[in-house]
Amino acid sequence: MTMDTVPTSATRATWDVLRGPITPDALVLGAAEVAERHGLHVHRSDPDSLLMVDNGGAFRVVARWRPYTQDRPDTLSHVLPDQQPVEILLDVHPGGQDVAEDLRAWLRGRLRCYDPAELAQLTASMPLLARYAVPDTHLDGWAVIFRDHYVENTLAFLLALQRVGVPAEWMYALAKGDRTRNRDRVHATLLARGYHSGLLDNTLINAPESRADDLAQALAAVDAFIDAAHSVGRRVLVIDDGGLLAQGYGHADAPRRVDAVLELTVSGLKRITAAGAPVIPVFNLARSVLKTNLGYPEIADSCLRRLRELLPAVKVIGRTVLVLGYGTLGSRLASALRAQGCQVHVVDPEPLALIAAAEAGHPTYRTAVDAMRAVRPFLLVGATGEDALTAEAIGSLPDGVVLAPYATRDFALLATDPQLTETVVEIPGIGRRYRLRSGAKVTVLGDGRSLNLFESDAIPNQGYDAYRAGTLIAAKALCSQADVTPPGVHTELVDDIITTSGLYDAYYDTYLAAGVHTWTAEAGLAALSGTAACVVGYGAAGRLHARLLAEAGARLTILDPKHQDLPQSYRSFRHGVEELPAEVAADIGLWSVCCPTADHLPVLQSILTHDSAPRVLLEKPACQGHEIDAFVRLLDEHPNARIMIIDQYRHARALDLAADLLQEYAPGVPTHHITVTFTKDRSDDIAVGRFIDRTYGVLGYEWLHMLAVLRRFLSPDDFAVYLATRPQRATLRAIYDSRLFVSGLTEHSTLHTGDAVIHLELNSSITTPAVVLDNVPDQIGGWRRGIRPADDRQRYLTVHAGRTQVTVHLDPVTTASGWQLNRNHHRVTVEQDGNVLHDEVVEDSPLRAAIRAAADALTGSQPLPPLDLGPLRRITALAEHLRAQRPERHTVPPEPTAYDDTRAVAG
Repeated sequence: MTMDTVPTSATRATWDVLRGPITPDALVLGAAEVAERHGLHVHRSDPDSLLMVDNGGAFRVVARWRPYTQDRPDTLSHVLPDQQPVEILLDVHPGGQDVAEDLRAWLRGRLRCYDPAELAQLTASMPLLARYAVPDTHLDGWAVIFRDHYVENTLAFLLALQRVGVPAEWMYALAKGDRTRNRDRVHATLLARGYHSGLLDNTLINAPESRADDLAQALAAVDAFIDAAHSVGRRVLVIDDGGLLAQGYGHADAPRRVDAVLELTVSGLKRITAAGAPVIPVFNLARSVLKTNLGYPEIADSCLRRLRELLPAVKVIGRTVLVLGYGTLGSRLASALRAQGCQVHVVDPEPLALIAAAEAGHPTYRTAVDAMRAVRPFLLVGATGEDALTAEAIGSLPDGVVLAPYATRDFALLATDPQLTETVVEIPGIGRRYRLRSGAKVTVLGDGRSLNLFESDAIPNQGYDAYRAGTLIAAKALCSQADVTPPGVHTELVDDIITTSGLYDAYYDTYLAAGVHTWTAEAGLAALSGTAACVVGYGAAGRLHARLLAEAGARLTILDPKHQDLPQSYRSFRHGVEELPAEVAADIGLWSVCCPTADHLPVLQSILTHDSAPRVLLEKPACQGHEIDAFVRLLDEHPNARIMIIDQYRHARALDLAADLLQEYAPGVPTHHITVTFTKDRSDDIAVGRFIDRTYGVLGYEWLHMLAVLRRFLSPDDFAVYLATRPQRATLRAIYDSRLFVSGLTEHSTLHTGDAVIHLELNSSITTPAVVLDNVPDQIGGWRRGIRPADDRQRYLTVHAGRTQVTVHLDPVTTASGWQLNRNHHRVTVEQDGNVLHDEVVEDSPLRAAIRAAADALTGSQPLPPLDLGPLRRITALAEHLRAQRPERHTVPPEPTAYDDTRAVAG
């Protein structure tokens, strides 16, 4: 057989077909790696096939492919993958079985991964989770074991946890064993992205003696992960349903112990109680206000939807249903079934549950046997998490009854006691039909486990958005407070943390408020859905831009020639815009420039060589001061370019509130003094050569933000006058530093506005943290001690009007006595004559709001406001003046030294 002779079906041994999105080049590259492991070679016989052959030219495997149209999108959000799905036929020839199996395994994993478009839409479908998935240093030293069902919202949560700060290699995800529809896709994606992924089946937890070897094998992998984490100084957080604590990982005498736990289910709480009191802190989300009020209604809805899907030929309205268990889930199922016209009877051994059911209008019974003596149900709904049917009750089941379990143990006796049944028949995709010893035939829907998870994704992603976001909030809080939280199970603390996080307001605004949807992809970024967006620079700002654009459904490309950790979930290139392939650049609908300021102008020039009318989102400052003229000329040469500069503090709700309060408490009183102070201690970064701006010194860090804050409390005319004032007319106190040019600066200026005079004071330092001696809040509901290490950054504003002083403390907020607010929380106070009249905490992310507003304007059709370069010209003028006034004797000081330019301030 010659190399170019493709074998016929007569010579073929076996064949297999696989389907999924992959490019031919990726397929050939992967096949070549597999072939090399087996000493074979790959040859392309034509554009749509390849041959895997040995050194003698004998065929071992032939792969052919063609475009394939999916029957339907394979995600809940109905998004199509970026890559064209293909259908791949593998012809396996004698001697090729091993390499074919290897190739099949690689293809199954590769084809089943969620691709970038699907992952981007998954993130966008859970805007609350994305909102709270911001980096948090408290998780830097933690590893996480996460055990839950493998559904889309689980994957979204794990990706969010990585964005918060837990590296993928320090996350171990464990499936609970339910037959969820795309569990293989979740597993493949996690492995491809560097997570650990495995299985710890609920049946092993509930009946460990029956499968001791399987349990031991699963726990050995858990042990190894815990040992590896502890060996490098990482603590271990478990997010679970009590399965691992039931195995002793929270006991004082455990051979290895985890460090903190988030408990997700009521059945898990029961396991924890049975295993003995834990000696580690356990946050209880199972009985939290969040899950009770926002989680369980969605769970109940998914249970009923799945039930009706599996009974398409069965009449439901008006018929008798027996609900076993009237707890949090059972009570909601009973109410929903009655709303559908069913006659609902309730069984529960607990008197209080029976009272609640009876007072809700349901006939009630203490046992299922008692109930079936009184009525003949067509459907039994199990919602107990316990053995809902005894042997006697099973013997009383009427012929033809359908059993719908919503917990693993509800009807487990049917599957585990062969003395109760004569025959069992599997009904593919539906469940099992048993013939009982009594002669009755009964059908158990699903696989005996939670029915809403049987070959389904269960709850909509948006339905679980708030619960997953709350879990993330609780995880961050637990990691920050683990050292000071007492051992045991905590519920009220969890409720307090979630309440003060602002989640409930965000949930209402996002999904329920009439006409206002603050945090959805539809609000401000709707036009980006499906748009190709390119983020240039993948530092802290670039990562945030990428996340927000992905939430909006944009198709992302990441460019960064310097960053070594580019994301696998988006198309990425380790080079600059000038090297971007023309076909890629031509597709970009929005550019987000987040690289260092010195690169802004060259990057913008490169973008304009690809597109004379681009839409560009530009991080501030727009360019370096000496480049302003070149920047303006470039824009004049490209009048069709749409460019906006991010100015986050123009969008700060705390500043809006402060302005309103000033009018409320000092109506008609002119402002006479404004102080803006932004400091951050960058000493550690500077010591290793990071974040050093020798051109502007301290002016290049926070000064533009300070000017944005100042702008909010001056009239446009007064602010323009201030910007145009020569630096020589201000009183400046500069701290010169041989490493940084100027590391600290205080500016005193005076504005004459008609008959009024406004004194302005701006302070900033990058080597000395400020200590704000502020009053302790009277109400400490949202305040905590030890949320994070002592803040090395302070951002605050005071505005004086007569006897009234309004103060804004911007994130991060810490009082001198150690009280702290969570990130993205700001404090606004009003004082008169030393008395606090108003003290309010505002939850807000100005940067997110600024990015959303700018992207919305860029993608619209209205003319954009002219770029405001006045603040940049101001800091450039200040820097030039400071450089000119630098004392010769302080050119290279051993330590930073102070210098005063005490020129008189003229009117």
